[in-house]
Amino acid sequence: MATHELRTQERDALARFLGWFSVGLGTAQLAAPRALCRLVGADGKGSAPMLMRAMGAREMLQGVGILARARPTGFVWSRVVGDALDLGALGVIAAKRRRARTAFALANVAMVTVPDVFEALHLTKKQGRPKSGKRIRKAVTINKPRAEVEQAWDLDYTPTYTDAPGGRGVEVAVEWVDDPPAGEFGVVFNKVTGKDKATQLADELRRFKQRVETGEVVRSDSTPDGHSLANHLKQRAAQPLEREEVSA
Repeated sequence: MATHELRTQERDALARFLGWFSVGLGTAQLAAPRALCRLVGADGKGSAPMLMRAMGAREMLQGVGILARARPTGFVWSRVVGDALDLGALGVIAAKRRRARTAFALANVAMVTVPDVFEALHLTKKQGRPKSGKRIRKAVTINKPRAEVEQAWDLDYTPTYTDAPGGRGVEVAVEWVDDPPAGEFGVVFNKVTGKDKATQLADELRRFKQRVETGEVVRSDSTPDGHSLANHLKQRAAQPLEREEVSA
């Protein structure tokens, strides 16, 4: 089974990383503001925790915006502005306390600022209507004559047929644009719940191959409907069998 993902959206891998980084950092700042204050060398009392929570809310908003939009130019630029504010706040702490952990925090923020600026400039150069979907192609090789495969095709997709190399039957390919709602959150939700279209199609193509080549779908007691990748995502780790007590 072959899968090819062609990037057709402006929210590339770096933007996705920055989005999830913002969500993770924002969650930590909202959940444990005092601990984060002490981590960067600030006082964990007074108005500092409240300011840390405000920064966390900002990070969460930026992260959600980046992950939900096809071309999150504005939200990435807002990260750049946020980096400047964070550097300024850490600079004030460093001037007052001169702690090594504050200098370490400054260095880390500066390191994150570089990809933020790079991605913001990259997205700013993009023109035209943003493409939110990702084109995905799945293919399977079936060792049967092309005419037989075409006649047996019964899936709800429009396939493309090409002769397989070495006379090994025919390759059946299906292409579509995957564009779930809510951007990356929709992608994660579909994968976790087993509703990912790419995974479902892989299972359908595998079963179709088995039907055409052998006349039936391979089944077992554990997989009465045939092997399913989607079910693997829902399976829990194997547990040892409980020992039965044997009376003497």
